[in-house]
Amino acid sequence: MSEPAPSPPRARTHRWAQVIAGLAISAVALWLTLRGKDLGGIGQALRDADYRYLWLYLPFLAAIHLLRTVRWGLLLEPVAKVPFGRLNAVSAVGIMALSLLPFRLGEFARPYLVADRPRLRVSSALSSVVVERVADGIFTGLLLMVSLLSVPEGTPGLRVIRTAGVVVSLAFLALLAFLVGAYRNRALAVSLATRLATPISPRLAARGAGMLDAFIHGLRLVPSGRKVALFFALTAIYWGVNVWGMQVLARGFGFDLGAAAACTVLGVLVVGVMIPAGPGMVGTFQGAVVLGLSLVAPGAAVATHGVAYANVLWAAQIGAQVAVGLPFLFSRHIELGRLFTAPREVEAGLEDEETEYRAGQGR
Repeated sequence: MSEPAPSPPRARTHRWAQVIAGLAISAVALWLTLRGKDLGGIGQALRDADYRYLWLYLPFLAAIHLLRTVRWGLLLEPVAKVPFGRLNAVSAVGIMALSLLPFRLGEFARPYLVADRPRLRVSSALSSVVVERVADGIFTGLLLMVSLLSVPEGTPGLRVIRTAGVVVSLAFLALLAFLVGAYRNRALAVSLATRLATPISPRLAARGAGMLDAFIHGLRLVPSGRKVALFFALTAIYWGVNVWGMQVLARGFGFDLGAAAACTVLGVLVVGVMIPAGPGMVGTFQGAVVLGLSLVAPGAAVATHGVAYANVLWAAQIGAQVAVGLPFLFSRHIELGRLFTAPREVEAGLEDEETEYRAGQGR
């Protein structure tokens, strides 16, 4: 693959605007999380925590990374069986980028880094990540809706969170329906998307139609029925390990969360970090954990020990992702320069592939 071209001034300005907006969102979320809280009490809760449970939590983070990597490999397998060493390196660096870059720009890192034309095109790699995200969104949205049934009616914030769970589930179900429709009828899906986008910006609609067409080409190969079943089984295990790990760490801060309560906290967290924010998801992560805890634990405990737990959970996850991803930045599987241009290069890759498809049809 050719070296990425320098970013044009407009692209650099747009990127800085995203960084500033992300930092602003993080600052507001962090302020809302800490507003009215006893900072001294939070500090004391951090000092009083039983950090033996943090050490017990670390193996869960290792298992989460392994499950995520293996599961992604299943989606890529119909197109190209990526060696585990390369898959692991790209997954580790991609998830680290997703956590650290603002506005979730790291979503593009994995598909761009793993792409290896002509064997594995950007469109196929990107479609695997989108399918993965849709499956996770539906699973966690439904999990949140079910777990909220155990929360007593009248609990402050319950109605808002329940509505958010419904909206997230419906949004991802709609996206799944679109992907299925696109897989069955690519031309109709591109035409529908173009008609919807044209009133907003005809120029962007025309450009986006080509990229969408290339993306849908990446959906043409799907795993076998057995591999699909294995993917969903690993998805359930993956989120189950997340829930279990959060339960274990919570004990170090005095919270004995049952399965339903831990699922509630996890579900709110997943919805919360969907909000584009600054590097490390600072603010939205802590705020979502505290909000989820407030539905299942006494308010006084949440205001001190809950905030402490949210920050340690955040630090543990970010720290683990950096610890796993950082060494791979210097491996032979990763080109560091490509990491920071991933969003732009994924877009360019889709445009190039669409040009190739149209040229092939013209022959």
